Amino acid sequence: MYGLWTTFTTQTGQRDHVIALLLEAAASLETHPSCLHYIISISDEPDVLHVREIWTDAAAHLASLELPVTRRLITQARPLLEHVERVLEDHPLGGKGLM
Repeated sequence: MYGLWTTFTTQTGQRDHVIALLLEAAASLETHPSCLHYIISISDEPDVLHVREIWTDAAAHLASLELPVTRRLITQARPLLEHVERVLEDHPLGGKGLM
């Protein structure tokens, strides 16, 4: 398995708009068999949010970035973002809610 934790810092006041785009991304992955986990979380900081993803493998994650819906959402989100930081890449082994 392949895990990824990303922090998004939005332009001032754009967090809710970015959340809506990320929730649309999550919905588009509902039937994607390689995406095991895609969770969006807010931070106490007003323009910061986090996305935790778990995929069957890194190649599946990379392939998902080429899906038309994903490319469209990335294009829409980019101007709303101030900073994107890949906080963690890991290899989950299992646990409650994963399998």
